[in-house]
Amino acid sequence: MKCALQYTPSVLALRRQTLAEMAADLGPSHRPGRLKPGPLVLWIASMLLVFPPAQVRADDALVLNMSPQALADALLQIGRQAQVEIAFSPGQVREKQAVALQGELTVEQALDDLLAPWGLAARQQGARRYTVVTATVPKGLSVLEPVRVQGQRIGERVYSRGDMDQRPAGNRDVSSLLADHPAVRQDDAAQSGVNRGSLALQDISFYGASPFQNQFQIDGISATNQIDPASRNLNLQVGNVPAYAQAYNLDTHLLESVTVLDSSIPVDYGRFTGGVVDARVRNPQGDNSVRFDFSYNSSGLTAQKIAPEQKKNFEAGKPGFSPVWTKRFTSAMLDVGWTQDTAALIHLSRRQSTIDRSMRVRHDTVFTDLKTRSIDRVDNGFVKIHTRWSADTDSALTLKYADRREDLVDSGSLADQIQWQHQQQSYGLGFDLNHDLRWGQARVQLGYDQMNSYRHSDGTDYMVHMMYQPTGRLDYTYITGGFGQESTEQRNLTLKSRLEFKPVQTGAIEHATYAGVELAHTQGEFVRQKDAYGGNTRHFSNGQPDKLQTLNYYQAGNVGVSYTAASVYLSDRLSWQRLALTGGLRVDRDNYFGNTNVAPRTLLEWDVLGTGETRLSGGWSRYYGMDILGTAMRERKSQLHTLLITGGNRVDRPSHTAYTLDGLRTPYDDEWALRVQQQLSSTVVAELGYVRRYGRQQVSIEGTSKTGYLYTNKGHAKTDAFTLSVKSIAPWAVGPSRWTAHLDITHQRSKRNTKLADGYEGAAEEMDDDIYYNGDLIRRGDRPVGDYNLPWRVSAGLTGRWASYGLQLSNRIHWNGARKDVHYLGLNRSDGREKYESGRVGSYWTWDMRLDWEPTMFKGLGVGLDVLNVLDKQAPLVISTPNSASSQNLYRTGRELWLRASYRY
Repeated sequence: MKCALQYTPSVLALRRQTLAEMAADLGPSHRPGRLKPGPLVLWIASMLLVFPPAQVRADDALVLNMSPQALADALLQIGRQAQVEIAFSPGQVREKQAVALQGELTVEQALDDLLAPWGLAARQQGARRYTVVTATVPKGLSVLEPVRVQGQRIGERVYSRGDMDQRPAGNRDVSSLLADHPAVRQDDAAQSGVNRGSLALQDISFYGASPFQNQFQIDGISATNQIDPASRNLNLQVGNVPAYAQAYNLDTHLLESVTVLDSSIPVDYGRFTGGVVDARVRNPQGDNSVRFDFSYNSSGLTAQKIAPEQKKNFEAGKPGFSPVWTKRFTSAMLDVGWTQDTAALIHLSRRQSTIDRSMRVRHDTVFTDLKTRSIDRVDNGFVKIHTRWSADTDSALTLKYADRREDLVDSGSLADQIQWQHQQQSYGLGFDLNHDLRWGQARVQLGYDQMNSYRHSDGTDYMVHMMYQPTGRLDYTYITGGFGQESTEQRNLTLKSRLEFKPVQTGAIEHATYAGVELAHTQGEFVRQKDAYGGNTRHFSNGQPDKLQTLNYYQAGNVGVSYTAASVYLSDRLSWQRLALTGGLRVDRDNYFGNTNVAPRTLLEWDVLGTGETRLSGGWSRYYGMDILGTAMRERKSQLHTLLITGGNRVDRPSHTAYTLDGLRTPYDDEWALRVQQQLSSTVVAELGYVRRYGRQQVSIEGTSKTGYLYTNKGHAKTDAFTLSVKSIAPWAVGPSRWTAHLDITHQRSKRNTKLADGYEGAAEEMDDDIYYNGDLIRRGDRPVGDYNLPWRVSAGLTGRWASYGLQLSNRIHWNGARKDVHYLGLNRSDGREKYESGRVGSYWTWDMRLDWEPTMFKGLGVGLDVLNVLDKQAPLVISTPNSASSQNLYRTGRELWLRASYRY
């Protein structure tokens, strides 16, 4: 845990460390009362820590020759040499490496060079004391940080607070932040303009893995929906409750950092086959400050291109479309230092989009469109309290809350005042305790999370009314009512403990070992609050009584499952000269499906020259995914349905659709990962990576509602990915400005026999079957994949800051390569084989820009402008299927403007 509360090590504690080093030098032959010259010098140095000479000043230049080392050791060395106190907490420096320092530097310069790469800074408190804090820029401008290379895990990318402040934010959600991550691919329609007013999260796939098998965390505690994360049907339908893999719809403005692990992932992490996304809530500084932020966007500030066949639905604002909207995002942050050892941060935000929609209303036999203003709103609230209990112990208590509510209406020709609301509400409590021991570090985490999804609708009887003329001929039809409230509810209780041991030497090999255990109890439920009915009624105008033709009864109640999962893991990193081998093992066991999963992970690293400038690494890992609870609830859920009337006759027939899960195994991915990292200069580093993923035992379904459904493990996938990244590791100066840049070039190629968007409700195809593709007879396995398919992508960023003028300019350029859509055309008449056709989607460029200005004459005030897609490239994203009305042309959102303002006091 990165803790922003400051621990000031007492001079006696520093003396203890120095005396311990002295004792190690003395050796077993030391006799009390006699000091060797070397230890005598160390003893005198320890006395100087207590009685520093008055003539030494902190601003005097130090002559430094420090090699790369642990950040904590580097800070202690600076403190000793400069004879100043440097206060920091164990969590602030844990797992962080310091860069090399050479030459003459002042204390301030040396501390800046050590701390800036990690988003930290040194705050001076008196003539001889510094406190390490999270870096901030006066008036709120982001810090131009060097890219974190040394000390950062292989396969890890950290989006710091400064990184997020430099990016044009859009909806300020995690999916948007990760959209250009080299390992990530999104759904083809993710950037389309038809529903830009929505605040819905987009799904993300790592290396072709299921987008519903990622592990999303908040401060290390799982925040992942395990019930039905693939449910995306926005229409009003019984039993349908939309949900998202990210149970918390997070405002990235509330976050300190987002850590992404996509390959060579340590054994600390489990229950995923894609990637790990760990969002860290902002840390309190205890500086008694307050900050307000406001952002504004509207459809009038956004260019949209809508295909002719989409215009009717778009202009009506049907579910999945938003024609006219206004977005207002507001947030407030209060940072309070309660005591010297305790600080708290309270952060609230509301992101709201007001969308114009048309609701159909019936007046006798006439239907009109009533303009309504629907609200799509996301509320976030976080409280984080840091406490330093002693020199070796600190803790963090976090209260978290996220609530999204989306109003929808039915604008179809048959609807009569039908409206409903989707809601995703999550709240929880997390506790994180860290304690430094003489032989290592201990961490304990506790978590409670309630993650619910609701669908609220008016009424509890959804009826189709068929109106007949006196002649008996059908005149018109309309629909009324709803299905009341239905919900899926997930409750998580989490306990995690981790012990990291100090490195030990066995001969020429150094061991860095850690071990941990996890217990997680998960309860999932489907809940229907009240009895509901659905059917159709015939109304006659010739005096005949109304007749119920069909009536379904949906019983109130709840069905659920619960299970407890236990995990243990062990990792040891063996270092010898310039080689390091990490071997880890993770074992997961649950008491519902009864699966025991053993996941070994390995990584070999070679520092080719011994300088850290050229590094090679490679490893093999296995990642076991999550067991989705929705699959286990489907059969029980179907038992809440009874068919009362059909064909006008009473039948009272209970519904029971069988879903078989016997023998269902946990899906997993096997991964090979290779990397070459080369420091090209003192300011630039490059990395070339290759990842191969094999998706195995992927869950699919087969069968029909009459015969019953069987969940199987017949899905499989293979992905090859190449990535070239070039990054600046320190800003460079151009006149009065400082600049950083990065470049990512990625290529992914996938083959799979399932459609990712179907989640667990799609069938697995036989890869050896013959099909027709563009008129040629080929194996199904040779056909390109149809979704989450973007073979080539280039992303580049360039950020400059003029500190004296309070200006910062960030540019991000993206190139999406050409790809092929795959369209199903039906069956070939002569032999009954399936026919497919490709549709080429061309490549296109986009340029996003963010400008921040903090006028020096108004202290604390900041204004900004985001321009997404500056060049207004409204390129095609999806090409319509020739014979299907459900697959239609979609175009990328055009130029989009966001106005921003902030004030910090």
